[in-house]
Amino acid sequence: GFTDTTSTDVDCIAYYGITKGTTATTYEPASNIPRWQMALYLTRFATAAGVTLGSGADQGFTDISGYSAAIQTAINQLKQLGVTTGTTATTYSPGDDVTREQMAMFINRLLALTLPGPGGNSDATSIYIVGNAADSYNYTDIDGGSVTFEGHNSIVEIYQLGITGDAYTVRAFNPSSAITRASMATWVANALA
Repeated sequence: GFTDTTSTDVDCIAYYGITKGTTATTYEPASNIPRWQMALYLTRFATAAGVTLGSGADQGFTDISGYSAAIQTAINQLKQLGVTTGTTATTYSPGDDVTREQMAMFINRLLALTLPGPGGNSDATSIYIVGNAADSYNYTDIDGGSVTFEGHNSIVEIYQLGITGDAYTVRAFNPSSAITRASMATWVANALA
């Protein structure tokens, strides 16, 4: 029902209740995602994937008090799950835009808590991802000093799982750029798949 996008990824995350759009009829795919909004996306994603959320009790972030109870709960639940540690021990920086590197780490940490299969149900006893070491990733901009060790590994892992949706010809990941709502939809839909 969004008039500003025809993305099936947006349709997917709307279907699962992960997004509600910016209005009843708009999604704003080119807009960036602030950290408070990402918390809502990821807790809804966790629920859709069968992950049990914590209570949302106060986790010591001193900079989230001006936000709604639903947002504060989502941020605290992400901390309880270990999906975020905050920007410092006592701050979450809810108004800051989420970078692509940060989003890779959030998705990777959340997937580590998620059982394989629809809703966390799988007939398989084990799932193995087997890849060719030579094809581990094609990004040329994640080996510099600005990308953290965990960020690098998370970027490689989500690439290998097909979460970014990038073809092997894509060479730039742009780790310090803010992630857009369109990219977020693609990553979340692919992670759910």
